[in-house]
Amino acid sequence: MDGGFKTAVIGLGMIGGSLAYALRGFRSGVVVGCDINPQICAEAEKQGAVSKAYTRAEDAVKDADLVVFCTYPNTIPRLVEETCRYFKAGTVVSDVCGIKTELAQKLERLLPPGVDYVGGHPMAGKETEGFLNATPELFWMTGFIVTPSKDARPESIALVREMAEYIGATRIAVASYQEHDSVIAYTSDLMHIAASALCLDFHSDMNRAYTAGAFRDCTRIANINPKLWTELFLSNRENTLKEIQRYMESLNRIFEALKEKDGTSLEQLLAQVRKNKLYMQEKEPEPWGNHEVEK
Repeated sequence: MDGGFKTAVIGLGMIGGSLAYALRGFRSGVVVGCDINPQICAEAEKQGAVSKAYTRAEDAVKDADLVVFCTYPNTIPRLVEETCRYFKAGTVVSDVCGIKTELAQKLERLLPPGVDYVGGHPMAGKETEGFLNATPELFWMTGFIVTPSKDARPESIALVREMAEYIGATRIAVASYQEHDSVIAYTSDLMHIAASALCLDFHSDMNRAYTAGAFRDCTRIANINPKLWTELFLSNRENTLKEIQRYMESLNRIFEALKEKDGTSLEQLLAQVRKNKLYMQEKEPEPWGNHEVEK
């Protein structure tokens, strides 16, 4: 390249492709990509998502200032191990995975001195897959969680925050790996499990005439990627089991009120539901810099 800022996006699926599109012009630099599918590489170059796309990760990460892994969680440690000798001093390594503790601990052991890991998790997605469904608008007005390693330099953390702002995220929080995984077990893992359970069995007489907004909203994410979400659920197993247990207890409270024809209790439960929903949707993340990550 020309010696300017270089960002490498490894994995050009829907999320990685969207990130590459959204990062065009970041720090007045270039964005390169990597995908094992040469047709995707060619398409990404043709569409201008990246200035250059490679089928080998080591070619993409050479001289990169920022490397963002957008592949399945279980593949990232292997990719880092294969490419880490090509990272230059000062490179910042990030990712977009929905699970952090298990992955980050592996990466911390693999990365050479002078290379910081600062995890990232854009709270955005679609129920469709692949580069052809990528869009630069995916991250506009969304949340973004930054999960730095305990030894990450302040400027490395600031770089990932800057990236989040550049792609359009407006609700940005910093968290430890453990806090991220604990909260995400509720806001993401449980939501996908609830949608999956609604479609695992269903009323035999239903058809499209019976469906409206409630059905679409509650089951949209049941159009799930089985391989990816199996990895995510198993990696965050303990936190997710706790949230499923709490969910079942809440369902049982509503079930019992209905079973006993207890309208008073049911109305009280639904009033609490409404109150909790309003509270959750209005609660803002702590101001940047006020949250101490566990050391």
